[in-house]
Amino acid sequence: MDLSIVVPIYNVESYLEACLSSIEPILSNENVELILVNDGSKDGSEDICYKYIDKISNTQHPTPNTRYRTPNIKYIYQDNQGTAEARNTGIKNSNGKYIVFIDSDDFINCQVLLDFLSKDDIDMPDVVFLNAVKYDKGSVSHFGEDYQPEKILKQSKVEVLKGLCRFRKFPGSACNKIIKRELIIKEKLFFEKEVYAEDIEWSMRLFNAATTFSYLDGCYYYYRQGRKDSKTGTVSEKSIKSLLYILEKNAEMEFDRDISSYLYSFLSYEYLVLLFIMTSKNIECDADIKRRAYHLRFMLLKSNKLIYKLIFPIITLFGVDITGRILKAIRGNI
Repeated sequence: MDLSIVVPIYNVESYLEACLSSIEPILSNENVELILVNDGSKDGSEDICYKYIDKISNTQHPTPNTRYRTPNIKYIYQDNQGTAEARNTGIKNSNGKYIVFIDSDDFINCQVLLDFLSKDDIDMPDVVFLNAVKYDKGSVSHFGEDYQPEKILKQSKVEVLKGLCRFRKFPGSACNKIIKRELIIKEKLFFEKEVYAEDIEWSMRLFNAATTFSYLDGCYYYYRQGRKDSKTGTVSEKSIKSLLYILEKNAEMEFDRDISSYLYSFLSYEYLVLLFIMTSKNIECDADIKRRAYHLRFMLLKSNKLIYKLIFPIITLFGVDITGRILKAIRGNI
């Protein structure tokens, strides 16, 4: 088995069929397995999964059953434990040399994965970067920055991370990468449960552990925008506390010296996001959150970006509240 596709599912009956249909063409490849992890959906997601499996395998599913398997599709039901644990379940039940994650409200261009499978096994990297776009009601838009192949292909780890630092936004999604399963298991790169924006924490550990990288051209991943029930982009006290926890946890990690400044640049970006969302109108952060956020400003000085270093004295002089408002005023220029 060369590739395991892990899809966590929770109450996405409106989008799941499109997601599964986008994956379907690659399932004719016997070296690909699809792992569907139903995380306790209360809507019609399970029925959609069964109909899809029946269509692919021409067999009838057993009912009831928490685990349902065809030659290259595994269906696993678990009580609601969150996206992170659903992904972890997928990892533990995977057999592929590589793993790719797909959120069930998004969809893909599977030709990019077919291109990956056609490549020689020799010198296959730990991580393969893939392109992604935003999808909103039939309209496609870019995130503003694309990977530059020359800064990834046949480059050292230091050069790759240096190239990624040119992105304004930290490329921390778990869904726009193909990852070697051996690395995930060896380095225990499982997702932390009950944490908002778990991809950020996971990606920091991934970048620290991986040694070789590659890139595949082509538009691969389509992030669906505008979902009213989506947690992405929703600001709450829980999301602020989770991001603060992630930053504190990563600030204590021991990074390799030659890549430390680049990883701190990624953390610094997320730190500024934290200050930005702490000033949201519907949020009132208590003194402890502000104190902890203020303490983390040291990360800016460890970054390789001058603009982040220049923000350090502003926070020191004016505190996190005023700095957050300043960041809102100049949003998009950092």
